[in-house]
Amino acid sequence: MPGGAANSLLVALSAARLLGFCPANAADETADFYRGKTINVIVGFGAGGGYDLYARLLAHYLGNHIAGQPNVVVQNMEGAGSVRAANYVYSVAPKDGTVIAAVNQNMPMYQMLGGAGAQFNAADINWLGSMAYSNGTLYTWYQSGIKTLEDAKARDVPLGGVGTTSDSYIYPTLINGLLGTRFKVINGYAGTKEIHLALERGEVMGRGGNTWASLTSSNQDWIEQKKINLLVQIGFKSEPEITQVPVLIDLVKTPEEKQIVTVVTLPTALGYTHWLAPEVPAGRMKLLRDAYDATMRDKAFLEEAARHAMMIRPQTGAEIEALIKQAAVVPKPVLERTAQLLGWQK
Repeated sequence: MPGGAANSLLVALSAARLLGFCPANAADETADFYRGKTINVIVGFGAGGGYDLYARLLAHYLGNHIAGQPNVVVQNMEGAGSVRAANYVYSVAPKDGTVIAAVNQNMPMYQMLGGAGAQFNAADINWLGSMAYSNGTLYTWYQSGIKTLEDAKARDVPLGGVGTTSDSYIYPTLINGLLGTRFKVINGYAGTKEIHLALERGEVMGRGGNTWASLTSSNQDWIEQKKINLLVQIGFKSEPEITQVPVLIDLVKTPEEKQIVTVVTLPTALGYTHWLAPEVPAGRMKLLRDAYDATMRDKAFLEEAARHAMMIRPQTGAEIEALIKQAAVVPKPVLERTAQLLGWQK
């Protein structure tokens, strides 16, 4: 989303927040806990990207559905593709229900694969829910000369990346290992905004990992003007609007390769999730989950999302928990092989 559009979104959201309605008083003893308090939503990336914009949309409506109407603010905490923010929320931040994580959807997978520096356990997280989930994508700039995966097997293709825990690294690296492409990820960019600027300047040829939801909400003009070549999508089935783009899981052949792709694809089913530390009291988590679910049904919230082409495909905290349990039964050898392909284990 261009800077002016992003600013207009924030202004519109601020106005909408002021016009919000008061929820009914909760019967739970924690109903008045949030009165006069601030809830911090910790985003694991810089401002302007998909995680940030979805978190800001949530922040401007969530408080309307919590007894006491607390202020909800967003804080950006960049670092290691969200590991820093995930560790902070899980291990350091207050455990009273006033800190929510909005971090990379890969964090549970990263921890289960033994990723370095992960100081959290996905199985213990208090899942609030998910605002949207969509396939990951890998695309190149229209002037790059790389229009297909076959083109990417013939020469090196520099891609902008955040870090080794980010989709921008994970997807290209996995595709290199499974399909023989020659993507060269250049890590160190703060997030989507910085990578896209590098793409426009010609510093890199493309980017791997951005979700279809983020791409359509932030860079719809690129799609309409054919500024990017979509090479592959990562998901369990194709996005309806881009059925002509191959799905990675359909491109691999052996049972082990399909299991590996399944592991890496699972985060796309999680999407823009939000969670809290394990120690948050159960009564408070119920109050927050109810508020989150109510926000996803809020007419003003949905209208605001639609005006800015932000996809909303909500999932409850219980549904996210079920997905995490599904990942826990993947055979250990497959997890180890996946970690090796990504360079997370030797």
